[in-house]
Amino acid sequence: MGVVADELGLVHFDGSGFAGLIDSWLDRFPEPSILAARNALPPVGREFELYPYPVFDLPLSGEKVITFCDIRSRICTMTLHPGDVFLLPPGVWKLPRWTIPHEMSSLVFQEKFVRITYVELEHSAPEGGRPVCSCFFHTADSPTGEMRALLRVLCTPGLNEKAGGAVFRGLLHLVRELIAREPPLRLPKSEATFIKIRNYLIDNCMSAIGREDVARRFELNCAYLSRLFHRFEGCTLSEFMTRLRLDRAAMLLRDTVLSVDEIADRCCYRSTPFFTNQFKRYYGLPPARYRSSLRAEEYAQQFSSTGGDRPDRSAVPFSERAPGR
Repeated sequence: MGVVADELGLVHFDGSGFAGLIDSWLDRFPEPSILAARNALPPVGREFELYPYPVFDLPLSGEKVITFCDIRSRICTMTLHPGDVFLLPPGVWKLPRWTIPHEMSSLVFQEKFVRITYVELEHSAPEGGRPVCSCFFHTADSPTGEMRALLRVLCTPGLNEKAGGAVFRGLLHLVRELIAREPPLRLPKSEATFIKIRNYLIDNCMSAIGREDVARRFELNCAYLSRLFHRFEGCTLSEFMTRLRLDRAAMLLRDTVLSVDEIADRCCYRSTPFFTNQFKRYYGLPPARYRSSLRAEEYAQQFSSTGGDRPDRSAVPFSERAPGR
């Protein structure tokens, strides 16, 4: 554990320690600035990250380097320092660089809980590598209505950095209150281990990792790893990874203009026909038809919202309009 973690006495799954982390951050940074990534075509050949929920990165010490698309649709690389807040809205990509030692925390607002993490990077990671997050806390309750309202404000394109920082402080106070209402939780060792593995897979599902890689990473026997998934998830690790990757594929079909071949490759499928069959079994439609059905639904919604005879074509991106129309 790093300097900040030692000062705060952070312990895995200990709410009081992570509440202290939030208190410390609020005291140290009364006027933070928030930097938000925006949607654009992801970089080719890089293992970018994207999630279906908002994620906030908070550097705690050192420097955090990250590549993303800014509000002007420029791909840029920025160095974040303690006090900076980086927001990754749902369905938007980022490419973190694990090259400079640092400590950081992330807030992840999933549908059923808020996840707060702590990561220490002691040494530069190899190209494409990333440290394992082994210290985090999950709230038992879902994000509140007030939190969701502030998240909508923060994910609004064009929000001023200083104003966004003030809104984020309000969001942190609400998370702090949510943690304070929860009783101390003591998980059995097997369940705590499984949760660490599960979160690792969620964070790394677009990398080519399998059961042996995960077992080696967490210094576990493969058979024991399989038993953990049958016990806590009711499926095999392979089935769990397939669900994660197909969910990410659906997000890429919805939020990017990547081809089906590119999406298959990014989701670790080396055969596009096999990917297409897997996707159809899971979603009921092959990828191309799934994408076109989403576009048709958006078009219909736009048509109904105008109240006239034809939809407002200005809302359709130029690259997606039919030629000659």
